[in-house]
Amino acid sequence: MALYLSHVLMWFLILLLWKKLKIALAGSLTLLISAGVTLAVVFGTRQYGSPETSGYEFAAVAADTQLCSTVGKNILLKGGNAVDAAIATLVCTGLGSPQSMGIGGGFFMTIYNGTTGQSTIIDARETAPGNANESMFFYNRSNSAIGGLSIAVPGEIKGYWYAHQKYGRLPWAALFEPSIKYAADGFPVPIGLHKALIDGESFIRSEPSLNVAFVNQQTNKLYTEGEIIKMPQLAATLKAIAEEGVNAFYNGSLTNSILEDLKAVGSIITREDLLNYTVVEKKPVEAILSDGIKVISPPAPSGGPVLSFILNILDGFYFNSGDISTPEARIATYHKIIETFKFAYAKRTGLGDDTDKPDIQALVRNLTSRDYADSIRSLINASGTYDYMYYGPTYYNTVKTSTSHVSLLDQEGSAVSVTSTVNARFGSRRRGMKTGIIFNDEMDDFSTPNITNEWGIYPSPANFIAPGRRPLSSMCPAIFVDSRSGKVSKVLGAAGGSMITSATAWVAAHILWLGESLEAAVSLPRLHHQLLPPAAQFEKGFEDVVIQGLIKLGHKVTEFPRGKSIIQGVNVRGNRIFAKSDDRKGGIPDGY
Repeated sequence: MALYLSHVLMWFLILLLWKKLKIALAGSLTLLISAGVTLAVVFGTRQYGSPETSGYEFAAVAADTQLCSTVGKNILLKGGNAVDAAIATLVCTGLGSPQSMGIGGGFFMTIYNGTTGQSTIIDARETAPGNANESMFFYNRSNSAIGGLSIAVPGEIKGYWYAHQKYGRLPWAALFEPSIKYAADGFPVPIGLHKALIDGESFIRSEPSLNVAFVNQQTNKLYTEGEIIKMPQLAATLKAIAEEGVNAFYNGSLTNSILEDLKAVGSIITREDLLNYTVVEKKPVEAILSDGIKVISPPAPSGGPVLSFILNILDGFYFNSGDISTPEARIATYHKIIETFKFAYAKRTGLGDDTDKPDIQALVRNLTSRDYADSIRSLINASGTYDYMYYGPTYYNTVKTSTSHVSLLDQEGSAVSVTSTVNARFGSRRRGMKTGIIFNDEMDDFSTPNITNEWGIYPSPANFIAPGRRPLSSMCPAIFVDSRSGKVSKVLGAAGGSMITSATAWVAAHILWLGESLEAAVSLPRLHHQLLPPAAQFEKGFEDVVIQGLIKLGHKVTEFPRGKSIIQGVNVRGNRIFAKSDDRKGGIPDGY
């Protein structure tokens, strides 16, 4: 009996202890869940992009489309270097994103040799034809944007040739083979091209040269995402260039057809213009930030000097991850970034083609000077903003571009950052019926005399049209190098007209100082300010509490749709290489 009672007592004690344990466990679980909810509430607004991948070990390519990122990767796997892969990727992108770039356009290419530590710039920007003059669009401004008169002399192919002959490794024809096959046999329409076709349906259907290329002639419907599209004329053009080299385009088997295509759409480009086009190799603009990171980008007429100026100013604020950890911190930080953009875009108005222009060369020296950045930073008021004249605009420039960018790091530690464009979406909206080339509308990037904008600011004489002159650009393909080790840290660049420079700086700042990964920095909504129009522009989806805080500081605000700027980037962290193609255009990187 005593034994029985002792067993009952033992089980009673066990049950009592189990009840208390369950209560304790439940309390702990509640605390854990509560903490998780709290963390989600606190940090939920800052979660942008997909979880970062494990990265690549040897090399990475970030382009507009997965198809073209893979073309670049495969060139590297065949023994090609960064320049080879960049060219092959660009040729492919001219198929996958013809609304943005192609062989009828031009580019800026930043090259860094990881073995020698040397860097250089290839300027293949389009030039004004010999018969162009500064008042040619005075009475009809729309002619600068649409049609034959808007076409500047293309530099794309001559730029590829120059870069390949001096810095490439594989045979020239090998860089064209994948794209010739895709153009001839067909490839799936990428999401970015699909969206561009929808947005431009009215002018695509009304322009015969575009209609025949982008409207399925059997169904009379625009080609849609995933549908197989072929470009047979362009395939033949690329094949001739691959076999004959640069002369096929500028002084060879294709030249007569190109000139006939140009004449048919009303262009004033002549045989002499094609013969006389010159690629320019330049010294890069370099800025050394306080942590020893060297920023390498092109000089004028690109946006490189403006990017250096922005980063030099922001560098002196000594931002860290705490500066975006709360809404209040983000308001203060983003206010400083907006004010920096305003000063930078004010100075941008004095830039242009710097050939034999001491005043522009002097401005570039200022924009890359740390002392000058320090003096401008001291003018930024942390608690308010000012009328646009405070920031010192000298002239007014407008830039409206589509554009495409490729960021690439190869297995030898060399990098290429290249931005290419036909300017506006589908360029001049004219395509050669013989060659399949979509021609640029780069003449629209020049300024026209005696036409003030709505704020009474005159256009910049530095950017007036002159035969052979290159127009001002916002493109700023950049490579970030650790100046102590000589190793590439980041490769960044953007598409998006006047938003190119601010978008590149925005993403760079979030990676360099604000503690974000490449994935998050590219994915989070962007802001932009170009001084005129006098309003801070926020990408759709930007955090409303921050916008309201900036309004209280005196900023006027507007919203722009997601996808107005597109970033491609590579970031080296530890012994891994991370790459990001902007989701806004449906891009996917590749590497190994």
